[in-house]
Amino acid sequence: MEKLGIIAGAGDLPILLAQAAVEQNRAPIVIQITQPISKQLESVASELYSFGIGQVQKVTRTLHDSGVRELVIIGKIETSILFRPFLVDPTAVAILARNRNKGTRAVVGAVIDHFESQGITVVEQQTFLRDLMPQEGVLTKRQPTKSQWVDVRYGMQVARRVADLGIGQTVVVKNMTAVAIEALEGTDEAIKRGGTLGGKGVVVAKAAATDHDFRVDVPTVGEQTLQTLHTVSGGVLAVEAGRTFVLNQPALREQADRWKIPIVALA
Repeated sequence: MEKLGIIAGAGDLPILLAQAAVEQNRAPIVIQITQPISKQLESVASELYSFGIGQVQKVTRTLHDSGVRELVIIGKIETSILFRPFLVDPTAVAILARNRNKGTRAVVGAVIDHFESQGITVVEQQTFLRDLMPQEGVLTKRQPTKSQWVDVRYGMQVARRVADLGIGQTVVVKNMTAVAIEALEGTDEAIKRGGTLGGKGVVVAKAAATDHDFRVDVPTVGEQTLQTLHTVSGGVLAVEAGRTFVLNQPALREQADRWKIPIVALA
């Protein structure tokens, strides 16, 4: 059976990917870089290892020893870890040194270049999870109002520009005003801040950069995103069609309709 390497961060996506690999007759070789070890990953993985984010040499050696030729990097990895002391090996030190002051995107790109220089091809996440990406349209029974559509389209324009600048993927808008822009804190915290500043009915838009590298990250929304939006009495959740993972879609649509929150996918 052909093997698929998976470097797994936090969240459900690594589990979904490992399950998809098995369904496609691939043996998941999972290297988990978050703690604690996921019991669900343990149950589906053919091999499971746990290393720190800075142990690039051990990860590379393990992939080689396991006969991995293709690799997927998936799951939530807190970028703030780059600003805290952590265990790094000489390869990781060299990568960080070469990309000092170039931002997270450059560091991640250099890590990919390292694996590919070692004969391990890093493939895009959606190669195995394309069913999670909705096409253009309203995903819920509930439709946005006319005024909400104005904010949805404006919010998506702003989100794309913010993503192109490498700042974040999520913006919160109201009355064609950006009230919160995601930076290092992540989507949920940006939504909470936007809800505090904008009040009831804020619109959340999430987008990827024009040149986004889908080998490392796919913008993702799910039950937690919707719960956070509901907590701040938000109005609409908007994502990019064909460029965003929407997790557990049937249940998410039902809950969104109960909370009267339209979910929209824009091209």
